Amino acid sequence: MDDLVGLAVIVILVVVAGAICGLIALVQLNGLKQEVAVLRAKITHLQTHKSISQSEPQSEASTAQAALSRSEPIAHKAQPSLTSQNASPPVINQLSAPPKKAKPAEASAIELLFNKLRAGFEENWMTWIGAIALAFGGIFLAKYSLEAGLLSPVMRLSLGGLFGLGLIAAAAYLHHKRIVFEGFNNYIPAALASGGFITCFALTLLAYSSYDMLSPTVAFFALAIIAISASAMALRLGPLLAVLGIIGAYSVPIWVSTGSGNLFALLMYIGFVSLSAALVAHKVQRAWLWYLLWAGHIGWYLVGFTLLKANTVWLMGAFALLSIVGLIAIPRLGLKLNVIEHRPHSLKRLLKVLPDHALLLAFIAPLIFTMLISHFDMQWQAIGVLSIVLVLFLVLKNSRWDIWQGVALVISTLLVLGAQRTHLSPNLFDDALFIFKNEYGLGLLLGLLLTAFGLYYGKKQIKRLAFHITGAFSAFVMIATLYTLIPNSALSTAYPLWAVALFVVAAILIKLAQHNTTLFQRFTYWVGANANITLAITMLLSDSGLTIALAVQVLLISVLIKRYNVPMPHWPIKALVAALLLRLTLAPWTPSYDALTVFGLHWSIVVYPLCIALFFAAAKCFDSSKLKIWLEGAALHCLALFITTETSYQLVGHYPQFDSLNFYEQILLTCNWLALGCVYLHRAKLAGTLAKLYKVAGFALAGLAGLFAIKTLLDDNPLFESLYIGELPIFNWLLLLWLVPAGLTLWLAKLVKPINAKATPFILAVAGGFILLAINSFIRQYWQGPYIYLSKGASNAELYSYSVIWLVMGAGTVIFGHLKNQLLIQKVGLGILAAVIVKVFLIDMANLEGLLKALSFIGLGLSLVGLSWLFQKIRSRVNQV
Repeated sequence: MDDLVGLAVIVILVVVAGAICGLIALVQLNGLKQEVAVLRAKITHLQTHKSISQSEPQSEASTAQAALSRSEPIAHKAQPSLTSQNASPPVINQLSAPPKKAKPAEASAIELLFNKLRAGFEENWMTWIGAIALAFGGIFLAKYSLEAGLLSPVMRLSLGGLFGLGLIAAAAYLHHKRIVFEGFNNYIPAALASGGFITCFALTLLAYSSYDMLSPTVAFFALAIIAISASAMALRLGPLLAVLGIIGAYSVPIWVSTGSGNLFALLMYIGFVSLSAALVAHKVQRAWLWYLLWAGHIGWYLVGFTLLKANTVWLMGAFALLSIVGLIAIPRLGLKLNVIEHRPHSLKRLLKVLPDHALLLAFIAPLIFTMLISHFDMQWQAIGVLSIVLVLFLVLKNSRWDIWQGVALVISTLLVLGAQRTHLSPNLFDDALFIFKNEYGLGLLLGLLLTAFGLYYGKKQIKRLAFHITGAFSAFVMIATLYTLIPNSALSTAYPLWAVALFVVAAILIKLAQHNTTLFQRFTYWVGANANITLAITMLLSDSGLTIALAVQVLLISVLIKRYNVPMPHWPIKALVAALLLRLTLAPWTPSYDALTVFGLHWSIVVYPLCIALFFAAAKCFDSSKLKIWLEGAALHCLALFITTETSYQLVGHYPQFDSLNFYEQILLTCNWLALGCVYLHRAKLAGTLAKLYKVAGFALAGLAGLFAIKTLLDDNPLFESLYIGELPIFNWLLLLWLVPAGLTLWLAKLVKPINAKATPFILAVAGGFILLAINSFIRQYWQGPYIYLSKGASNAELYSYSVIWLVMGAGTVIFGHLKNQLLIQKVGLGILAAVIVKVFLIDMANLEGLLKALSFIGLGLSLVGLSWLFQKIRSRVNQV
């Protein structure tokens, strides 16, 4: 009884709401009628005023007005010539078209679609709300029939089916009688039909998945008939039915979920809904219907992975592959896949084939990712191989998908990685035939098959470069992948087979390169042959051999580009160089490189200088290209790595550990990074677009060097602590501690001046501090030996030597400043002399007495007089010049 009362209340509310909506619509209609009447009156008034103006005796104006009335485009064309003449009467200007306004920016496709939908909703909002209410009514009726248990399942489904069929019949009747509107504006029949079809979809799925009243075959055909019927009626009733049908059909599993987790039923339902929606979108010719279809289909496809089990892997794989065929291949190639295109396309055009690339990745990427994180078995292996076959089959059908050959190669590589992670066994390598088993056999087979595929179809369709790239590099990529997986202990078993395969493929490529006509084909085959040979040689070497091989490959590609004058894009070389630099940067701190040797020497002594030479040699191949700057920058980066790492290694036996650097490592890093920072800043002047990057790197290195210098000055200063600095005068650690940084800081000030002139005095002051510390430390080391800490005291001879040397240096500085006419240098020299005089009076002569004290003052006075005379002489000579 309560349910009946509730139902009555709902019916009353619906009637009241409909009456209110009707009253609102009536008021709006009356208002619109009044506005139309006012507009008509205004138009009549304007036409009357216009006829009076036309009656004035102006022949030229009449001619212009006639042209305006005959054709608006003619008026627009004639207007500039009339208005540009000074003798034109003002009436013509009044009658002519108003001046053109600036053309507004064209709205985007999304804005146009939004405006169109908004306008349609404003005009037909009651119809839209009614359609949505009917759709939800059908869904909730099915849900209520399940939960209430008032009627038997057959009766519930029958009543729901009659309700849905009744809505569809009413829609067909209204459309046939043309009671409301005509054509694609027939919104009310479309709304009724959409509610009926959604109800039928829901009830059919409910009968199959919840009550087991339908077998899979019957449910299959029932859903197919409903989908085809909805599609057929949408072609007559317009896009409204298509929109509501697609959204409603995709939302049915949410509203009528049984909680059984039946993945097969879900994917079957989504497949038929997508098929129906695709037919509608194709016939109605509305692009946004495709967007709804893709969003719903891919969304449920991703939801399906949450229900994935070990026995349903094949189901997800089959659904993904069928989705690629249905949503990408058939719309492009036709139902029979007989629309074939073999035209060659440029790389730029191949990259812009949308939405095909995005849809392919949306189906393939989740599938492969799930394979990598799951237990690899025959199901995943079969799905991966079928994915490769399907992708290559579609490539043969349409040349716009040539880039998908790279997708096939990536899938092959991930298949090998997935198999290796699952089948990893310590006893695998005991059998010498392991190279033909599991991931090793799979990788070798896929590499050779892809190579044969690329070479065969590249010979048949010479101008499609993607085939040549696949044929040239597939074996290289797959064997290189296996090489990274195999342990060093098992490499000796696999190497003979892999080397033979690489050399055979290289020989075939070289042979083909001699008989091909296109420049890109010859270039691709030469590079592929070099890559295969380089990899075969690399496997004989240690881990650093791969780095050398890749660097050699950069040089070979550069030489081939220069030799054949190939207009090859720079990004592949840049990507290869970037990968090499990352490998070279991380190598010193990789455990496997600790004790690695090349030709009996530590690897960094060989690899870094060789890579520097190879990068500089490759840069010579690009005389006036931005790639030249890129390669030179790579060489400088290798130089920075070499100086940073090798100096520390030769000093302490290991690479720098930045959290535990000793005194000598800090000295070396300060000099190294400061020098490299100056090199980068100098390089920024010639780097073009990379100038900002060089500046950032230069300032970063200089800043790090400054931090180490401050740390050395405060914590590890040999003047304050007992630190060994060396036995030899000048050529000891003090040279690198303060004198070399002083010279580099002066260079840094010169480089920074054009960038930030205000920072130059500060940098010069730092350089002066370094020079002061260096000279005083050298003097003290000469008298004190390898330990110069101040607590040891100082002899009189040491104190006098400071005065003599600084006196000479101050005088030399003043003289140099006069010769260069630099007032700042002169002031520095005079400051040094003043400091020396103060030191002499306060320290040197403090302990002298008698004759020694007198002679010291006489000597100091004569020295000052002599310096004064010398300065006047130099000043007069400079003034004469």
